[in-house]
Amino acid sequence: MKSTTARTKNILAAFDAYQNVAEAAMDGTPAMGMFSGKAGLGKTTAGAWLFSHADGILVRCLSADTLGTFLERLALDLGLEARSRRADMLNFIVRELAFQNKPVFIDEADYLAEKVPVLETLRDIYDLANVPIILIGYEQLPKKIKRLPQLLSRISQHVEFKPADLDDITIMSNDLVENCTINQDLLEQLLKASKGNFRRITVGLGYIEKFCRSNSISSISQSQWADRPFFPAGEF
Repeated sequence: MKSTTARTKNILAAFDAYQNVAEAAMDGTPAMGMFSGKAGLGKTTAGAWLFSHADGILVRCLSADTLGTFLERLALDLGLEARSRRADMLNFIVRELAFQNKPVFIDEADYLAEKVPVLETLRDIYDLANVPIILIGYEQLPKKIKRLPQLLSRISQHVEFKPADLDDITIMSNDLVENCTINQDLLEQLLKASKGNFRRITVGLGYIEKFCRSNSISSISQSQWADRPFFPAGEF
């Protein structure tokens, strides 16, 4: 399969939201965004694509993160070579973000949302550095963020990622699958089996493409695929 990001509705909505917060940062208006939704709907994919597109900073939060470990990883990503005191790391982060003018994408932000001191520090970083910040997490993230109104008031863009529809899966097939055309009836079957989960769809498209390649098929329909599994046994 092609190594690219399919321009699905979720991806395009995320891009529009990022463009809005980037413009807001230049105008001095609230410039934080939030991507939320269930697992497998493309939030991390969107964040990684935007991070690359915008030459930003991408930080993945961990369940064991403390304020210190979060600041340390963010500082290292910005070029800090040695560990330092928390206050020094914070000063370095603010200075470098403001100087480099890089947006920050924070994946698995649910872990941060459980820790108010980290959220408050994140608000300080945003206020002092004045760069776009995108929080990426599961569907409960907006509810968790509401516990800190001072941070919530700075979020001007919220994209709630939705399951794939027929248009999305058609775009994915066209953008990702090489040397094989997948007929609409088979795409509909895969969409139903995947329940609109983008991760599952990608796996299923890969299985179909492999089958076509192995059998020298340039076009495949539902009847040709029959009842073959779309996903590995025991998964999804």
